[in-house]
Amino acid sequence: MVRLLISLIVTTFCLYYGILYENTIMITLAFALLLLLGFSVLEVFYRKFTTRCHLEIPVSMVDTNKPVPLVFRISNKSLFSSGRMDIKVGIHSSLATKSTTQWLSIPQVSAGTNNYEFAVIINGAGRHEIEVTKLRFYSTFGLFSMKKKCKENGMILILPEMHSIVMETTEGTRNFLGDADVYDEFRPGHDSGETFEIREYREKDKLQSIHWKLSAKIEDLVVRENSLPKACAIVLLLDMKEMKAKDVEEYASGYLEIAASLSFGLMDRKIPHFVAWMSRLTGDIRRIRVDDEESFYLFMVHYLNDGAIQNEKDIREEYREKFKNELYRKDICVNNHLEIYQDGQLLEKIDVKKIKDECEQLELLL
Repeated sequence: MVRLLISLIVTTFCLYYGILYENTIMITLAFALLLLLGFSVLEVFYRKFTTRCHLEIPVSMVDTNKPVPLVFRISNKSLFSSGRMDIKVGIHSSLATKSTTQWLSIPQVSAGTNNYEFAVIINGAGRHEIEVTKLRFYSTFGLFSMKKKCKENGMILILPEMHSIVMETTEGTRNFLGDADVYDEFRPGHDSGETFEIREYREKDKLQSIHWKLSAKIEDLVVRENSLPKACAIVLLLDMKEMKAKDVEEYASGYLEIAASLSFGLMDRKIPHFVAWMSRLTGDIRRIRVDDEESFYLFMVHYLNDGAIQNEKDIREEYREKFKNELYRKDICVNNHLEIYQDGQLLEKIDVKKIKDECEQLELLL
């Protein structure tokens, strides 16, 4: 718009000067500038109606502080390449109260359909909605520009940064016995409902363990070993409490870092556990079992997509009420005030400015 005003002022001056002093060169220059401005306006109007933009996000999840690839598929129906085009992108986090915007620029838009890729840094962990809200077209000579509304959106999950937490596990936690639908792949157990393996009979084996039908069929004594259920000794509770609006975004990121660090630490020490939270989608307790990296990232995807709601009730009582007959050894509760509770007792309150240092100094006895 500034360039257009400058061009109009220059054109007006040339025309005025030419008429005043009967200078044909200045008059010709003024009309040439008018023609150029007219061409620029028509060019931009034409581009506005012949250009389309589609947003693609080739990945669904990235680590924190890593660039997010955004691919814009620009369809230019003109036979010729056109000048600069800017794209206005809005980014809104499910954990933040405000959205951020930025303009991305394509110096030249080629004819036909082409992909233009940008790498954008998005601050803060969580679920982020990315929306293309406006396009701005510039004329070839940059004298005139025009905006066009656009509605394209996508979603990206930013994983929180994880920190090392010291965890000491007792024999009772490592070899916790209980009912479960998941069984140990390396050790036999006591669950007669599932078979761990069939093997040859040994002298110390009990007669009750002999598989008589199969032994008669192969004419050799074989033993049926039962499976060992991998029960969850630990329950990790994620609790969202009421908080001032100005603190939500700053504390939410730290809350996710602590929650992810605890779950990953338990998984890394081969301790199966449940992660539970009050779901925004269902309004009820939701939980996911974490045994390995695959189930850990599954939990992160579901939690970031689901989004927890502020819960005024005691989440420990809510969990016990829903899973009345379930046995476990300990529960760990983390809330968005960065407080860590173990079996209902306050264990540590993390300073939002020193999350990494205080997590590394934290010690858990499980």
